[in-house]
Amino acid sequence: MTATENRDPTMTSEHWWKISLRLKLRQTSGDHFQDFFSEIMEKLHGSDYVRVRSFGSLGDKGCDGYLMSSGAVFQCYGALNGDGGKVAYLISKIYTDFSKAQANLTCIMKEWTMVHNLVDGLPIDAIEALQDLKNQNPCLNFAFFGLEAFEVVIDSLDDDQKIELLGPAATNIDAQNLQVEELRTLIEHLVQAGGDEINPLSNIEPVPQDKLNFNDLPNHWHTMISSGWRNAYLVGAYFANHHDPERGEQIATMFRSRYQYLKSQKLEAGSIMDNLYEFVTGIGTVLPARQIAAQALLSYLFESCDIFENTPKGG
Repeated sequence: MTATENRDPTMTSEHWWKISLRLKLRQTSGDHFQDFFSEIMEKLHGSDYVRVRSFGSLGDKGCDGYLMSSGAVFQCYGALNGDGGKVAYLISKIYTDFSKAQANLTCIMKEWTMVHNLVDGLPIDAIEALQDLKNQNPCLNFAFFGLEAFEVVIDSLDDDQKIELLGPAATNIDAQNLQVEELRTLIEHLVQAGGDEINPLSNIEPVPQDKLNFNDLPNHWHTMISSGWRNAYLVGAYFANHHDPERGEQIATMFRSRYQYLKSQKLEAGSIMDNLYEFVTGIGTVLPARQIAAQALLSYLFESCDIFENTPKGG
């Protein structure tokens, strides 16, 4: 599938919730991340899952949550902004938290699971640490609970539960009725947030037909960009009719600069899109009207080659 061959694939609620989940994990840290995990587990397991918290000097004995049927002890690591850069701290936490649970919970612990919000993936050192614990404790089961596990659980919940956890997802009706006022508010907020960091644009090239495939976007982002083309022309019309003729160039330059910065951090394409989408929508629950406006803007910028790479000539 290419941008030209399929301009309007189906953007389902599942696609939107997948995007919302990734942002939720990035934006939730510390105790808030632990609470989010407990909310999900309670919806999935009911009373079989027990939420745990510290009680004064007694602490939590190395347990942030417990699944009675399997004897699984869960320990949460909610990094700020989903940042996996503090490798030494993460490894230390794995060993320290397990040691605490082992010292206090031997009578109930049959499994030990580290729950994390590192959506870009774990460092290999963490995998080695968990294997080391397995080798030292062959009678216990060990696991990580990260993005993929969260996605499996979310997929198993009903729509009402998903809305409670992640907010509503945009529908095709929302996409067919993009609110221009929402688009205006979103764009003007971006300009204000961008300050004076405005540079002249180079010429914008037409989008290559295979640009989506060349940039290797994950399926949900691939679909989001492709299906957003139905409203991208409204973004172009907004810029063309704006009282400030430089407004479109300001936004394009802002995103080109941000894309280049994120790319310089060696992030995967999906993580770059996560960051760009969050930059557009802001922190917190994103309502359908803003989801559609953000989709239209990012599709317009992608098609105009302001974000992501052009296919090489002859490629």
